Amino acid sequence: MKHPLWFLLIGWTLGGLALPFFDRGAFGWWDKVWVVLFAVAAYAGIAARAGLSSARVCAGVVFVSFAAALAAAVLAGRFAPHFTPQAGPGMSAGVPLLPLLLLFAILSVSERTAAVVFPYSGRAGHAAWTALGFAVSVVNGAAFLAKTRGWWVGNPGGDGWMGAGAVTALLALIAFGLSFVYPADSRIRRTRWSVEVTAWLAINAIFLAANFAMFLQ
Repeated sequence: MKHPLWFLLIGWTLGGLALPFFDRGAFGWWDKVWVVLFAVAAYAGIAARAGLSSARVCAGVVFVSFAAALAAAVLAGRFAPHFTPQAGPGMSAGVPLLPLLLLFAILSVSERTAAVVFPYSGRAGHAAWTALGFAVSVVNGAAFLAKTRGWWVGNPGGDGWMGAGAVTALLALIAFGLSFVYPADSRIRRTRWSVEVTAWLAINAIFLAANFAMFLQ
């Protein structure tokens, strides 16, 4: 079941490449399906490699960590992203569910991409590459999620480039630590391709499309 889910996600993602060229927030149902499918595929991938119990622990730790970070940002007010209803149903402290699922999914594909592209980097090196891939995707996706899809209003960093940089650095630091939660796959040293790498490329392609659309405006 793992690969069909990923192929469906990749097709759904590439099918949304035209969204950045429509009106802001057009076809809002596309986001909900995309994020849920993305998170389910990521969870299924972990379960296929390490079993359901490891997948539950990994997803739980990642989810709670990002929820705590976003809730703290909302409560502090300084770096609050000001999520809109476009981001889905809310949770405690005003943190909606879809951003948490999306962060978990992006971190998961970044972890797999780091493992495949840099298979002999060691645990700390693997964590660093995972954090880098995650940060690149988050920064690359800012225009798509904020300007095109309308997930938040104002500057998600809250304080210009300095604030956005601080938030990105914090998320990358969290990603670095959380990469150690993901179960190691001993087979990765014999595998030079993974469907998750294609998924990582696909989501960054749609993020780049949003940046291109913003450039044309």
